[in-house]
Amino acid sequence: MLQRLTIATLAAAALLGGCAAAPLGPAASLAEAGIKATGSFSQEVTGVASQLGSVEVGEAFTATWEQCSNSALTCKEIVEPAELASDRRALARVVALRAKALDALGAAYGALQTEAAYNQSADLSGAAGDAIKAADSFAAAAAGLRKGGNVPAIPAQAASLADFGFSLLGDQLQRKRILAASRDIARATLQVRNGMIDESAAFGRLTRYLVGKRTEVRMTLMKAGLVSRDEVMQQVADQMNVKLVDGFGGIVSSSPADQMALQASMRALAQQEVLATQERYQAGIAALGALLKSHAELEKGKPLSIGSIDRFLTQLDATLQPAAPAPANPTP
Repeated sequence: MLQRLTIATLAAAALLGGCAAAPLGPAASLAEAGIKATGSFSQEVTGVASQLGSVEVGEAFTATWEQCSNSALTCKEIVEPAELASDRRALARVVALRAKALDALGAAYGALQTEAAYNQSADLSGAAGDAIKAADSFAAAAAGLRKGGNVPAIPAQAASLADFGFSLLGDQLQRKRILAASRDIARATLQVRNGMIDESAAFGRLTRYLVGKRTEVRMTLMKAGLVSRDEVMQQVADQMNVKLVDGFGGIVSSSPADQMALQASMRALAQQEVLATQERYQAGIAALGALLKSHAELEKGKPLSIGSIDRFLTQLDATLQPAAPAPANPTP
């Protein structure tokens, strides 16, 4: 009888121990996906910051060159229109905060990976806390970009953890260190996602301005004789999958027709760059949503939807890479 009781006790203990064990394998997979995602987003942030920063530099050159080229005007420095400059600079500050939030979020996923994949002790609560703090700062600043108090609806409304299937009260889960950390990291991920929705809407409002300024700057540099028209013509030819004739640079003249055609081409190229940025926003927000879904699945002990995260990251990475020139048609 005693032997049977001992066996039953040991079996119950083993069962309870299994229930209490943290899901290390799924957590490690989730951490790896989070590290990959934040790495891709960091590259995307660099691209957005570059676009916003180049506008200020280009505007300074263009406006001042045109002012000083007109003999009837006083030669002086010209700056951006105050309202547009303010909007662009506010967006640039938010982008910088997103970069910090992504660094902290990546570090939190790294701590989760150390704990889950390598079975080494990591400062999970500290890393997750830093991620939450940075993500909250970014989301609050991004919300300040809203016009008229409207919440942007593309590509999705700002959400809460409950929308992704988290139970708000999970005392049993809170006793499990790795799941508690997952919950905190998910909160930071959610804030980054919500902030990116506001940020993408602000970028969309500046689209026409960014395209116009990029086109204007390139045209001014050409008029000033500081850059060649060849690069633009080569980009046009590459996209049309045609080969330019030898010496094409000398054929392009400064006639009104050539100038207008070049300007139209540069505007179309600038529009493509801006549209690619908007596509990256959408892919990034969708990837963060997939990460949140996987956090909820981890909490519920369900299989993770890692494939969805990878699919959105593939879309994001594709737009980060410059398009390879189309093969030119062979000369007959």
